[in-house]
Order: sequence, then C-alpha cells, then structure tokens
Amino acid sequence: MGKSLKINGNRVFFVGVGGISMSALAMLCHNFGAIVGGSDAVKNNITLGLEKHIKLFYGHNKHNIIKFKPNLIVYTGAVNFDNPELEFAINNNIKVMERSEFLGMICKNYKNVIAVAGTHGKTTTTAMIAEIFMLAKLNPTIHIGGEVVNLNSNFVVGGNEYFITEACEYKKSFEHINSSVAVITNIECDHMDCYKSYNDLCDSFIKFANQSKNLIVFNSNPIKEKVQTKHVQIVNFEFGLQAKNIKILQNEISFDVFEFGLYLANFKLSVFGEYNVDNALLAIGVARHFNVCVATIYDALKNFKGVKRRNEKLGKINGISVYADYCHHPTEIKKSINAFKGKFNKILCVFQPHTYSRTKMLIKDFDQCFKGVNKLIIFKTYPAREPYDFDGCETALFKKIKNKNKILALSESELLKNIVDFAHNYDAIIVLGAGDIYDIVKNGLTLD
Repeated sequence: MGKSLKINGNRVFFVGVGGISMSALAMLCHNFGAIVGGSDAVKNNITLGLEKHIKLFYGHNKHNIIKFKPNLIVYTGAVNFDNPELEFAINNNIKVMERSEFLGMICKNYKNVIAVAGTHGKTTTTAMIAEIFMLAKLNPTIHIGGEVVNLNSNFVVGGNEYFITEACEYKKSFEHINSSVAVITNIECDHMDCYKSYNDLCDSFIKFANQSKNLIVFNSNPIKEKVQTKHVQIVNFEFGLQAKNIKILQNEISFDVFEFGLYLANFKLSVFGEYNVDNALLAIGVARHFNVCVATIYDALKNFKGVKRRNEKLGKINGISVYADYCHHPTEIKKSINAFKGKFNKILCVFQPHTYSRTKMLIKDFDQCFKGVNKLIIFKTYPAREPYDFDGCETALFKKIKNKNKILALSESELLKNIVDFAHNYDAIIVLGAGDIYDIVKNGLTLD
C-alpha cells in the first residue's frame, strides 16, 4: 500500500498514544508517510517503543499542540473533553476525531476488511487470523489490541487487499466499521458503563454485524436471528464448522474439524486452554471464506504462539512458574483457571479488578469464579478512567468472595512480598487482570 493512505492532513497527533490500539494506529500513520506525534500521561513500554519513530510528549498540555501544529487530532475514548489538548484543538478549529472514527476511516482504504468483535477472545482470534493470512502470503495489514508473540508487534503494514482489525464495543466504537467479514466471538455484559442494558449491548452488536457483508458467528450467539441485512451470511458453527474429538495433550490441543458434516482435517494448537478451540474455529471460518488452503491453516495454527498477557509465562520464582493472563471478566477468569488447573495441582492466584463499574455490576459472578484456586490474593482495583466507588473497589470484592484462603494487598510492596512468601507452597502462580498488575509483577519480582 506504500504511502497511499488517505488521511485528513499530513500531521496527525494522538492523545493517549500509549494505549495498545492507539499506538498501532499511530505507527500505521507513520508508516504511511504522515508526520505523527502523540501524548500520554506517563511513560510505559509502549511509549518507549514509539519514541524511536514519532514525536512524544508526556503529560497533557495545550503547548504540546502549539508546538507540534497538527492538522488532525485523534483521541482515545478514555480521554474526556476537559483534556487541555482537546480543548485547545476544539477552540482553535483543529479537526478532532475519536479513535474508533479514525479506525473506521482507515478501513475505507482496504478492499477486504475483517473485523473481530466480542466480549472474550477477540484479540486471540484476530491474531490467529493474522497468522493464517501472513503464512498464506496474502500480505495483510494488521491492527490488534495485543502484542502477538510470533509477530513481536500488534500491527503489520501490508498491502491494501486485506485489513485485519480488532473491533471493540467500548462506547459502541465498532459501529464505525464497515467490513467485508465481521466475526463475533460471544456477547456478555461488559462495558456496561456505556450501555443502558444487555439488550442495548446486543443492539450495538447487531448494528456492527449489519454493516458487514458477511458474519461469522456461533449458533449460540443471541443476535444471530436478529441480523436483518440480506447481505449478511450467518455461518452456523454447529452445522457449518464443528470441532469434535478435542484432546488436551501435554503440550498441545488436538481437535477434528467438520465442515457441513464432512471431515475437514485434524488441527493442533500449541497454546493451552480449551476455549482456544472456539477462537481457532472462527479463524478457520474466516480463512475458508477467503479460500486459504487447509494445509496453510493447519501450519499457522500449530505454530501460533499466542498473544502476550494471554497465558504468558513470565518466568519462575524460586522454581515456581509465573504466568500472566489479561482476563478480567468472571467468565474469562473461570476459563483461565480451568485451563491452569489442567496443568497444575496447587495454584496461587493474584487478581486485580479492572474498573469499579465492572466489579460492582458483576460482583456476584466474581464471587463464584475463583473456586478452583488454592490461594487468592486480591490487589487494589485498576480504575482506568473511573472515579473511586467503594461498592466496586477491591475491598468490597474481597469481602464478597467466599474463598477461605484469601489475602487483600493494597500496596505494591505488600503484593510482591506475599507472592514471594507464599510461592513455594504452590505449583504455579497466575496473575490475572488487564491493569498495571502485569508490569508490577514483571518488573517487581526477580524471575528466572
């Protein structure tokens, strides 16, 4: 695709550029020839990587905009309009665009857009599709909300034939995407600070699906009968693609896939967690839609090493393996714990709640999802964009959870000390959460 990307202006500034999606969009713009800058509150591993390519500012200040002189400002949905950079831009008639709107504009530059949405599994599913298309030498452009291990990145600049992107439902952002193929992994209550009800959430997914020419979705999905656009093709996985004979082996998962009742092939995954079979089925469905040969799909899935922070092994402490998983919704937590229980007998689980609103709304479900762990450490809530709310804080959650062997850690030093002190009693340590818990553990412990 070279430098043919059509954007509004040749100087683009990203407010909140340290986010995983924003950073990928910034680098896509940079690779397409735009002069790119951005700001974020603090340094992190993402911004340190960006510093090599674009102009970065730390702290949000109108002088950043004055100095950079952008034609267009792209801002993350987590930024409020009282942000001084946005305020200055609006008051001075500089064009501003929310991240999802900008992503929708990017999509218009590609012949085929594959957009993956859903409450759980969308990052891994998007990554699997990307791996398949890369191995098939289809030269895709890729935008993913997580760093893919094999790619060592969350974006790839390819041609303009295929754009593979993760589509997030937060603030209905995926409604800006018009796709060739939409994939919906599942729908559960999440981001309910942005939706009036579960039906409102489903309506947004329906709109996302109706804006696509084809839809790939499981038969159990509640919206499949409600998608009205005649161009949408619903793939029924109970009859279209079906996984049978699933076997959890020592270092891989083996499963047979049937297509419209006929045996297609046996596939293997090197990542653990039986739920990844569902992600793989969706990826296979997309690949089959674009006529990728079965042998290529097989090789891509077998060699798929996963996404960082998804069952990622960080190392060992005193000989005990430490893993990190991004999961922060009760359903995801249950699946993750079950996957680890299939490999280890005694588990020490560290969990950081993510946002007060999610914890408050799903607190009854959180009560039930840690039953498989032998010891539980609850760390202070990662607030993200939200003000403090006791009813959704870590203390309220700690009181609600019935696990007898539990600890509440309210400081980083207390958390790290507890992990070190108790590690030797367990076969594995799993660190769960989507906030800063990953960096705290990874940078705070001496891991082999």
